[in-house]
Amino acid sequence: VEMEAYLSPIQDLNFSLGLTYVDSSYENELIGDDTGTPLDPALRLLPGDNLSNAPELVATSSVTWTPPIGTSGMKGLFFLNARMTSDYNTGSDLLYGKEQDGYVIVNGRVGVTNIANRFAIEGWVSNLFDKDYTQVAFNTPFVAPQQTYSAFLAEPRTYGITVRGRF
Repeated sequence: VEMEAYLSPIQDLNFSLGLTYVDSSYENELIGDDTGTPLDPALRLLPGDNLSNAPELVATSSVTWTPPIGTSGMKGLFFLNARMTSDYNTGSDLLYGKEQDGYVIVNGRVGVTNIANRFAIEGWVSNLFDKDYTQVAFNTPFVAPQQTYSAFLAEPRTYGITVRGRF
């Protein structure tokens, strides 16, 4: 189920909200193949559990403000967006150590647009609060006898300046 809302209470100010609820799970009676071969024991946690990388809830929001700057046609830009993701498992085998707790990521932009009807300059930041989270966790190969995990982590806070022009 997905719901979205958009609100523009005054000129140059916009809000958006979104909410997604997903109830996804593997079948209870999983088999290894069409001939009825049993499921690999390494995948014993899959039957009846949530799909890998499938959070139950995701909420998004944004605010954009683009006020005019004088009478030149230039506009200011202030933009923030956020994405909240509930807990989910990042591993294809759903082992407990591969669980990712819920988190919120915030991004933003500040700038000036429509400079001389041709240019814009914006400062931006992704992952504003430098939230650490795992995109995918997997079993570390060649390590025995203990269970060890490795992971691909999400990008840390990044920031920069963008200059745009039309020619």
